[in-house]
Amino acid sequence: MLKLDIQLPRDRFDLAVNASLELDAVWGIMGPSGCGKTSLLRTLAGLEKHAKGRIQFNDQVWMDSEQGLFVAAEQRGIGYIFQEARLFPHLSVLGNLQFSMKRARSDRKGLAFDDVVNQLGIDHLLNRGIEKLSGGEKQRVAIARTLLNAPQLLLMDEPLASLDWESKATILPCLRNIHRDFEIPVIMVSHSREEVARLTDQVLLLNQGVVTGKDKSQVLLNNALAVDDQHEPLLSMLDTVVVGHDTGYGLTLIEAEGHQLQVHETGLELGANVRMIIPAHEVSIVLDDFCDTSVLNRLPVVIESIEQHDDWHQLITLAFGNQTLMAMVTRKSVDRLKLKVGVDVFAHFKASGLEVV
Repeated sequence: MLKLDIQLPRDRFDLAVNASLELDAVWGIMGPSGCGKTSLLRTLAGLEKHAKGRIQFNDQVWMDSEQGLFVAAEQRGIGYIFQEARLFPHLSVLGNLQFSMKRARSDRKGLAFDDVVNQLGIDHLLNRGIEKLSGGEKQRVAIARTLLNAPQLLLMDEPLASLDWESKATILPCLRNIHRDFEIPVIMVSHSREEVARLTDQVLLLNQGVVTGKDKSQVLLNNALAVDDQHEPLLSMLDTVVVGHDTGYGLTLIEAEGHQLQVHETGLELGANVRMIIPAHEVSIVLDDFCDTSVLNRLPVVIESIEQHDDWHQLITLAFGNQTLMAMVTRKSVDRLKLKVGVDVFAHFKASGLEVV
């Protein structure tokens, strides 16, 4: 458990966060640019000495300004991953990792070197110089270096922001597995809905230095108004279970709220709980259920809300069972189909437009 009651003056506002985070989940921190996300991470890490209030991690009190208590950053046992790798250029990859292991706290059990190297996929890079690494390779080495320092809490400040999509695709699975495989609590700042959907279980929303929302990632990301960022594509997250594989067609069968859906082959075990990510622009609304279409996935849904998104599009929230799905459609389609709240319709979306994590 991480308990926060902190205040920190900023140029445009005061950061004032009072929250408790249960660290058996991966937390994401989202909000508009300049809302205080990085300031919050830096305060947790002990890098903002002007902060006031109290921070308690499990039974350790890191800061209590009323008692005059402030634990230095290097004594908190926190791993901090920045946007840039910040590796030592005069050392090889192996040298960077060994340096981190030597500086690990003696009271913390370190992770096995081979486990970390294999999980991050950097065993073939150990003898290389830092200048010979790509951006994605540098960031994987930086993550490995941080893990080998035996942190008791991992903070990530937009760790993928400076990378191209190909590099992100190689690192995302590594980040997703850190909490599960190494049992290290993780708090991540990100602007990207997709990164948060892939990696986090819970989300804390900030705006102008204060908390405006705190809930499961699925709940907040499925609510476009809660995460107000016009530059990020809207998406939905569905909780599903793997129920079969159609190997003849390279498909995996998953089930959500009693309805079977199909995605590209995942290789996941039967019974595995997985998260389906569906971009809102991939969802079509159909008045009648018909099968003569190339679209494999069809869900019976109820229109829960219709919101104006921009001059030409409307965002429709669709309910089925205990979950929701978003569809981005044109105003013309809404008018032509006479769509209204409470109407039963069908949501269609292709297997190729989905991701399962």
